Amino acid sequence: MRKGFVWRIIGGILFGLSSLTGAAAAPVVHDGAHLLTPQQRTTIETTNQNWTTTRQRPQLWVYTYARLSDSALSGFDYDQPFYTPGNDLVDRLFTRIAEEESGVTDPSDWAVTSRVNRLHHRVSVIMVFPDHGWHTVITPSDDLLGSMSDLEQWWITQRLPNQQGTGRSAMTFFNRYSRFVGHHVANAKTIKPGMSADLLSFLILLPFMLWGLIHFIRNFHNITFSSGPYDDYGAWNAYWFGRWMGGDHSHHGGPWS
Repeated sequence: MRKGFVWRIIGGILFGLSSLTGAAAAPVVHDGAHLLTPQQRTTIETTNQNWTTTRQRPQLWVYTYARLSDSALSGFDYDQPFYTPGNDLVDRLFTRIAEEESGVTDPSDWAVTSRVNRLHHRVSVIMVFPDHGWHTVITPSDDLLGSMSDLEQWWITQRLPNQQGTGRSAMTFFNRYSRFVGHHVANAKTIKPGMSADLLSFLILLPFMLWGLIHFIRNFHNITFSSGPYDDYGAWNAYWFGRWMGGDHSHHGGPWS
């Protein structure tokens, strides 16, 4: 009796820790389209397992689908790399996970929404699916988005095979983003973006601005002003003094009046 009671306590503690850390009762790999090799699956699973012991405990899942309903694909043109049907798919996935964990089937219930928010906070999901041709996309976590400046977003999305749907395209996404997550998220004390495009532009232009300032200062010091006996009087006084010395002082008085 005592032994069973102890195990119930341990089970409750583990469940509480799982809820606090946002752990999910779902595989990090779901290959519904059968695109990934066993080795690729192992790479994804091992990487995510290693991250569970890091400071921020990020996750990068990979899900492939052989087909999707039309309702899941409507309203997207894929112009924005982080605004795709994958967003809605991830919302549905996280809601299902949260409902299974909490035992609550109401998606608006706090027990569900709080778990969904924790998943969005740490879990990024790469998705491969057909939509008038195949697509590979990513829905980044809040932590991943918060760690990327506009410059880093531009760099990390360049030349990705987002109009392909193969195991290779999925792993290209995974390898690129996992390197970034490993360096900028997993063990970061504070999640913050790197250098912005504005800052980079300023640093590039700074040497030219400094050169221009130095050039201006040097030229300013080399300027020579005309000298004469009346320089101390200033332009206005020199003008009137000139008139007075020139004899135009009949109405102003002077030593020869």
